[in-house]
Amino acid sequence: MKKIISATLLLLIVATSNLLTAQNLDEVLENHFDAIGQKKLKKVETVTTKGKINQMGIDVPFVQISVRPNLFRVQGTFQGLSFIQTYNGVEGWTVNPFAGTTEAEPIPADQMKELKVQADMDGILWQWKEKGYNVTLDSTEEVEGTPCYRVKVVVPEGSTYVNFIDKESFLLIKTNTKSTMMGAEVESESFYSNYMQIEGITFPGKIENRYNGVTSEIILIEAVELNKEYATTLFDKSGTTIVTE
Repeated sequence: MKKIISATLLLLIVATSNLLTAQNLDEVLENHFDAIGQKKLKKVETVTTKGKINQMGIDVPFVQISVRPNLFRVQGTFQGLSFIQTYNGVEGWTVNPFAGTTEAEPIPADQMKELKVQADMDGILWQWKEKGYNVTLDSTEEVEGTPCYRVKVVVPEGSTYVNFIDKESFLLIKTNTKSTMMGAEVESESFYSNYMQIEGITFPGKIENRYNGVTSEIILIEAVELNKEYATTLFDKSGTTIVTE
């Protein structure tokens, strides 16, 4: 009888622990969505981001376009040469003269997994159950002195994203990404700061990407435009031509 009671108590403790975890996760995400203006973002059809990518002291101006439901395009230009990446929700194409590619080439399957996540305008945490993701609030941790919630996301393709959300502001401070590229596991970190508000929606003004602890690039966002209209062909293979404004 004692064993039965002990087992029953153990089940109750586990069930209660799981319930509390679920409640805490929901609360953290709700506060996070309030902090970034998610409800207002849902009403936005397109987001155009302009800025500079700094690599090894060199600034490369870029324009990134996101269109619902999952269209994505980025173009950067340096010394008269432009790299372009497009995604139409199914296929992705790239032109990168800096890597010797001057004609549009299909983006490899392993890179497409990351591009699919990047093309989601609402972010990886919004409606994660409907997307088939596995999301857990596994612990808390400090990121360079800032206490954060650790929210872990595993997508069906196998990549893992650990999001560090500031316990005070509920803004995203850092994302640790683990994915497989060309058969090898790749780990990277992205740090978000200099947040700004555009029409009640919060966007990071600075993104620092690190690989193996070393900064590879710093993205400085100078302007964000909402609801600018674009032709869908801009995100197909035919969209890999240079666009000037």
